[in-house]
Amino acid sequence: MTHALRISELRKTFGQQQVLDGVGFEVPQGSIMGLLGPNGAGKSTLIRSIMGIVEPDSGTIELNGTLWSRDAVRGIGYLPEERGLYRDMKVGEQAIYFARLKGMERADAVRELKVWFERLEVDGWWDKKVSDISKGMAQKIQFICTLVHKPELLILDEPLSGFDPINARRIIEEVRSLAASGTSILLSTHDMPSVERLCDAVVLIDRGQVVLSGGADELRETGWAGEQEVVFRGNDIAFTNALGALAHLDGIQSDSVEGTRKASIRLRNREQPGDVLHALAEAVDIVEFVKVRPTMESLFIQAVSGTSSTETTP
Repeated sequence: MTHALRISELRKTFGQQQVLDGVGFEVPQGSIMGLLGPNGAGKSTLIRSIMGIVEPDSGTIELNGTLWSRDAVRGIGYLPEERGLYRDMKVGEQAIYFARLKGMERADAVRELKVWFERLEVDGWWDKKVSDISKGMAQKIQFICTLVHKPELLILDEPLSGFDPINARRIIEEVRSLAASGTSILLSTHDMPSVERLCDAVVLIDRGQVVLSGGADELRETGWAGEQEVVFRGNDIAFTNALGALAHLDGIQSDSVEGTRKASIRLRNREQPGDVLHALAEAVDIVEFVKVRPTMESLFIQAVSGTSSTETTP
């Protein structure tokens, strides 16, 4: 299987600091890979290595099955975290300039840009100077400039930064649409909710090394420690007695539905939720019995700090 991006044993040292230490992962074609890590983990150096801004000491980078080259990088769409547009240029002319840098003919660039400007509702700003537009508008324009040449691989570094919730949702929809049409995406972000909404897989880097990688759903399932949320009608004592040694009770509270109670439990044996449900059903009226998987944020914290976190989501 050909991957849009394959990183193998990448290493980079600055002075005495080992910034990348054998990093390796693959981005399958048409997928969204989340690139996660704390500040200083090596994510920026990794991205700059892919883009040819930094030269790694050793290791390989493959793009669509071929070894890295300057020509291959032209096929990447890169949205850096540090945004930058020329403030005194008109928006449209600047977008055309960036498209031309990626090898597009002027007429093709204008046509494709007009489509995207209308699609993201910034068409009224074509003839305005960058200095006259808001930060959110500028973000949209840079997003458009990143993808107008129809790259096979997109590298997006904090693409939702600076957007209000409505426009963030629009960008998320566009990213999903691009992936569905076959574009491969490497998404670097600290926004864990967007990782859960967008990413098919994640790779987590800490101190220059990959400490966690895999499918997003698979990682959350593997990290599940038996947490369940139980909504029931009945007596708290009867509920607790029915649990017995089958599960640990973390707490019981009133639920939003009148007459019901909500309990948080952790199964002693995560392979036998049916036994717990059966025992509880004999003592109280079960309304809901829901598995609560760890969030990506809690998996992030656990992998980086080595300590468990209790934050979970169904």
